[in-house]
Amino acid sequence: MLDEARRLGLDRVLVVCEEDNAASAKTIERHGGVLDEVQDTGHGAVRRYWITL
Repeated sequence: MLDEARRLGLDRVLVVCEEDNAASAKTIERHGGVLDEVQDTGHGAVRRYWITL
């Protein structure tokens, strides 16, 4: 999906995962994700990451 975002000309993307999903958080961070905040939603807490392309 990051390649598709680059193709579309986006300069950054927002990626989220559930707060307790360590595997997804590691994957996002490995691809350049920078944690913006942990936000409570109606379905539980999520980690919000920005990835600069």
